[in-house]
Amino acid sequence: MRILVLYYSQTGQLLDIITNCLKPLMTNPAINVDLVPIKTKHRFEFPWTNVGFFNLFPESVNGVPFELEPIQVDLSKDYDLIVLAYTVWFLQPSIPISSLLQHPDALRIFKGKPVVTLIGSRNMWVLAQEKVKQHLHRLQANLVGNIVLTDRNINLVSIITIIRWMFHGKKEAFWIFPPAGILEKDIKDSQRFGAILSTHLLQSDYIGMQNALNLQGAVNINPSLLLLEHRATKLFKMYAKFISVKGDFHSTKRLGRVKLLSRLLPLGAFILSPITTISTLVARIVKRKSLQEQISYHSQNALRE
Repeated sequence: MRILVLYYSQTGQLLDIITNCLKPLMTNPAINVDLVPIKTKHRFEFPWTNVGFFNLFPESVNGVPFELEPIQVDLSKDYDLIVLAYTVWFLQPSIPISSLLQHPDALRIFKGKPVVTLIGSRNMWVLAQEKVKQHLHRLQANLVGNIVLTDRNINLVSIITIIRWMFHGKKEAFWIFPPAGILEKDIKDSQRFGAILSTHLLQSDYIGMQNALNLQGAVNINPSLLLLEHRATKLFKMYAKFISVKGDFHSTKRLGRVKLLSRLLPLGAFILSPITTISTLVARIVKRKSLQEQISYHSQNALRE
């Protein structure tokens, strides 16, 4: 059996998730796993500079593809499964993965193939996955499973720790704050998902696999975060347009608005967080039935037509 893993890991955390989650497959002599990193010709820095990070906001939000280095996939190999591993940038799939899914070679890579998505995210990933689903449907792939690992700290705490990690490269715990990112224990324990995936792969039968994964905690959706994500996505699209009218990614004319965003977005997250917490609690009561339907849908892997 052959598995193709396509991924972009900027900090190394996603690659760590891949090697742990897929360990039961990688150590099985009956399964061959090819890991292929996706690389853009433009190199994204890490740690980020403030302007460098927020200047990617419009392209991330709007899914603007960047030019890729040649994709190192041997199209002569008949892969039995593709694992698409990605992180989330500004509530959308990272630019390298978005660019891959829009690449001219994507149809030849994905067409007719079963696909499992493996997500490493701070906490909000649902609408990014919807965008990936749209691309996979267009590419005539068959999404058979989804596995999500997230930072389990409360939203405000994870904002502080992730900012420190992104802009200063410091992931370790400090003061009263925990280490940034996804817990090492959660990453190591993700092997349980790989064991389920291995069983279904060897049987060439993915019916019921998502339910089995979900029983082991592969997909957990926080209703409050789901509501917040929908609201934030609408605002993000408005501000992406506000920046983009001044020019594209390489234009210096838009940097004033980018710098304004770099101050407003973190400030808004801290000031509005208590307000949105209360409003989402009310919305959870008012929209209880609708929310449950959304959670049920997003917990499965059906491609949206």
